[in-house]
Amino acid sequence: MYVLHGGPGLDNRYFGRSLAGLENYRKLYYIDFRGHGKSSKADKKTYTLETFTDDINALREALGHETIEILGHSMGGFVALLYALRYPAHLDTLILVGTTAKQTGIKGYYPLKAVLMYTNLKSYLQHLKNKNTYKESLTREILLKSCPIYVSYKFLPEYTDYIKSLRDVDIFFDMQQELQLFDVSEELENIHQPTLIIFGENDPLMEGGRVLKGIRQSRFSVIPSAKHLPFMEDEKYFNMVVREFLTGKML
Repeated sequence: MYVLHGGPGLDNRYFGRSLAGLENYRKLYYIDFRGHGKSSKADKKTYTLETFTDDINALREALGHETIEILGHSMGGFVALLYALRYPAHLDTLILVGTTAKQTGIKGYYPLKAVLMYTNLKSYLQHLKNKNTYKESLTREILLKSCPIYVSYKFLPEYTDYIKSLRDVDIFFDMQQELQLFDVSEELENIHQPTLIIFGENDPLMEGGRVLKGIRQSRFSVIPSAKHLPFMEDEKYFNMVVREFLTGKML
């Protein structure tokens, strides 16, 4: 199973060992998108969801996997959805965690956007365009200030330390327009793979994520009391839901 992280600007490390409970059922491949984590840097023009999708397929071919399963979290779910639409013959199963079929125009998005724009981001974008050091420090500040939106209080210290450890987070800025334009909401009926959709009960994007029920063979599961990182906040329950799905008990 290919595990795709969220972002932009993050990497796969935030999963930690939270998915260890699945290792008796699947071999897990944790992937950093190009320009993220340990993956190579590239021309910023190639930092697109479409390119990331093609990269996943190139990796599949390199590893000799005829078909794959994908677990995509947040932005990683965007890539997972694109993979299902572009390479359906090579996808067996889809698991979407805290993701939506589009970013703008969904319930819960604009209040979230207002919080993330607390630094008057739009006013600074042009000014920061060629000042990468300042851009990176501002990005880190935004990520840290937005942590309480995504993560329950108990896990804030751990997640805050993770954010502080990130490098080259200015890709967060480079991909904002890319995320704004993402929209596959009218194509969901073309996805035919068994799909598990998971949200934390308190994830601000959950209501917007309900549109994913438009995938024909989909199941919608809610992790009680969790926010945007349900695999971290209730590891045992999250893994139980995924195991039941993978072993066919939910189908």
